[in-house]
Amino acid sequence: MFNFFIAALVVALAPGPDNLFVLAQSATHGARAGFSVICGLCTGICVQTVLLIVGVSALIAASPIAFFVLQCCGAAYLLYLAYKSFQVRAGVVKLDAGDAGEMRAGGEGAGLSFRRLYLRGIIMNLTNPKAVVFALSFIPPAVDMSRDMSPSLQMVVLGAEFVTATFIVFGSIALLAGAVKKFMLNSPKANRNLNWFSGCVFVALAIALFAL
Repeated sequence: MFNFFIAALVVALAPGPDNLFVLAQSATHGARAGFSVICGLCTGICVQTVLLIVGVSALIAASPIAFFVLQCCGAAYLLYLAYKSFQVRAGVVKLDAGDAGEMRAGGEGAGLSFRRLYLRGIIMNLTNPKAVVFALSFIPPAVDMSRDMSPSLQMVVLGAEFVTATFIVFGSIALLAGAVKKFMLNSPKANRNLNWFSGCVFVALAIALFAL
């Protein structure tokens, strides 16, 4: 299954909704925030693998109505995140009630808790219909029916390899983007521009959900 791991690394490197999401969050809130999002995205991949094994992913992909509803939910959430980003003025983030109670004074990712960012990653992955289609087209073909290991167990292993590859690549993106954030910490204008960049990325991703 080493070949699958290499393929997963290549896939994670290719520009897509998830790595752009990590880039935007890390550049805006810092590397620590980026890793929080990555943990959420990896959890979403684990859930996608389970849904694939039990057959739910195939049902969603085969149902135009279910697929469209998932697209709408994903787009609505991304537009909500874009709205929150565009509300930033001079590098100060407007907090939800849940965030305000968990705000950390100063430091990377200040103003957004690990829980909030972690949930962002999970929701981002699970409301992305392209992730469903990708799981169906990427993992099952790698299953070797001639092996003693059951197909379901093989898909679990393949899903774990994909999570590992994703964490490696996305973690590198978070570190690089977080370095940019650190460099711009003393510039309110730069912080505001990063939040606007983040908002534009969210809008673009929302539109891209319907370009499948």
